[in-house]
Parts: sequence; C-alpha cells; structure tokens
Amino acid sequence: MKNIIFNHKSLWGFALLAMLLVGFTSCEGDDTGPATVDGPPSLQRVSLAVKDSTTSVGMRQNMYRIYGDNLATTQKVFFNDTEAYFNPTLVTNTNILVAVPEDTPYFGASDELRVVTSEGEATLDFSIAQPAPVIDSFTPLAAGEGEIVTITGSIFEGLESVRFGETEAVIVSATETEIQVEVPAGVVQSYIFVETPGGVAQSEQAFGFKFVIYDDVLNPSWWVGGWGGTQDFENTEQVKRGQYSIKRVYEGTYSGFQIGNGGAALELSEYAAIKVSIYGGDGIGDVMVVVNGDYDNGKIITVTQGEWNNFTIPFSDVGSPTGTLNEIVIQEFSGQAPSTIYIDDLGLI
Repeated sequence: MKNIIFNHKSLWGFALLAMLLVGFTSCEGDDTGPATVDGPPSLQRVSLAVKDSTTSVGMRQNMYRIYGDNLATTQKVFFNDTEAYFNPTLVTNTNILVAVPEDTPYFGASDELRVVTSEGEATLDFSIAQPAPVIDSFTPLAAGEGEIVTITGSIFEGLESVRFGETEAVIVSATETEIQVEVPAGVVQSYIFVETPGGVAQSEQAFGFKFVIYDDVLNPSWWVGGWGGTQDFENTEQVKRGQYSIKRVYEGTYSGFQIGNGGAALELSEYAAIKVSIYGGDGIGDVMVVVNGDYDNGKIITVTQGEWNNFTIPFSDVGSPTGTLNEIVIQEFSGQAPSTIYIDDLGLI
C-alpha cells in the first residue's frame, strides 16, 4: 500500500481553499436556487476574500470578492483595464471571486473595476495600490557632500523623498527605475531610504563609511609599508571619486601593498566589513585581502581589468579577527608581474 504524505504547506493550502469556499457559499444566501439574470449587471462593493471588509483599493495578486446583481453570466473582469482570470465555478448571481493580476497598472490608470456579462457591463471605482519601491543598487558606494548618487531599482513612481539615514537629500532627477540625488552635508555612513506612495524601501548595504581610511588622502594616523612594488597616493590617472586615488604597481609576484593603523585603537567589534573600490590596470587578476597578518585566512577577490570594481569584504571572510584593527594588506595573488591596481574609497563599515 502506498503511503500518502501531506506536508504543512499542503495542509495549509487545503485549509485556505476550504475556508474560501465555505466563506463563499456562506455569503450566498440569496442564491438558493438557479440564478435568474433579469438584466445588465450592477456592482455594489468589493471586499477581501478572506474577510468581509469592504475596500475601494486593491493589491496585485490578492483575492477579492465582488458583490452585485445579475453576475451569473460574467464573461470578463477588468482591473484598471487589465483582464483578470476567474474560475467560472466561483461566480454566482451576486458574487465573483477573483484575483487582481500581477501586471495590473497602479499609477496613472483608470482606477476602475469593470465586469462584462452576456447582458451588458458595469463599473465601480476601484484603484490598485502602488507596491513598495525596490532598491537594487546605488553608485558610487561613497561620495562627498553635494556629489551625485544614482539609485537604481523599480516602482519609483510618485517619488516623495530620499533620505540618507534621517537626513533628506535633494532629488536631482527621477524615473520609474532610477533616481539621482545630491549627498547631504554631514553624511559619513548611513542606509539610503526611498519613499513613494507605496511605502519605504531601505538599501541593502550602507552608503559611505563608519571610518575612512583613504578618500583622496590616507588617514594621517595610518602608516605605509609593503614590499615588491611602489605606490602613489596622489594618482590622477584613474580616480573613482574626488581628485586622487592610490596607484599600486606590483613589480614582483605575490608582492604586497600594506597600510597600518598607528593612531587610536579601532575595535573590530564595532565594524562589519572593509569597503573598497579597485580599478583593474594592466596585468592584474586576483588579489588577496589580509587583515592583521592572517595570511591563512585571506580573502581572494578577482579584479576585472579596465573598470572600477566595488568590494565589501565582511571580517568573517578574513578569519573573523578580534581585538583591534592593526593592518590591511592587498597582495598580488595571480602570480603575474608587473601588474597595476588603483585603490579609492577605502574604509570600514
């Protein structure tokens, strides 16, 4: 004999369907016999399918119950002129159970529900709520006051505000998928928030730094070491932001660029990751990022030549060091020399 196995999701699905059907039939006290259609349809109200709560605003992919008269011969249902699929077995003379299509427009639409039957059609004011905005990314990862940050994503229609933490930003331009803003004064490190009529979205990663190591100039409390190469801290050949970047030429294979903290202690427990932008110059491939001399747990990253590469390296990826941050090494790790990288916007988040 075969065993029949139901998982929790299946049981919940059956239970939900049962509740909907029970709810549907319980609301149909008027339909005790065969439906009698005696004219064109009329619409009275709409409620959520799971509870009798009248609403004039719907959400994509949610199930709703449409109340009216002469609905038994329903042929089509439209939300904002978008046709919705419905199961004819869930239609009575006074009710239609239907879900709002996923692609129903919500901005600049007709704000109308329309039902078409064999005897005519009827409409009802019914708008579709705008979903919450979605932030996919932003660039640059760090920038100075007044510089432009570009935020990409979706559902930015009706943009109301952009904030860096609690600080409002000046919006330069906005489309459905891209926003450009000026960095407000005083922002060192914060999440970016986008607000529309549909809600508020928060960026997945933080903008800027909690502690800046290099942005046009090396933090004055840090020292420079390294081996098998040279570095220029005022390079102008390739710059991600500002006036300068660090040009590091690896003259030998597995040579290393090294900088260290000679100032106040930086407790690693207060930070989550190293954030850095690296431009791939001639000959470069992989490099390894090492913290506090732990070469056994260095993080190997691939630098693409001819473009800026943005990296966020959690301390958990470099051996989960504890105590204080003493030094950072970026070592050539592809076995090729000479090779070149350019480093900009280096700091801790």
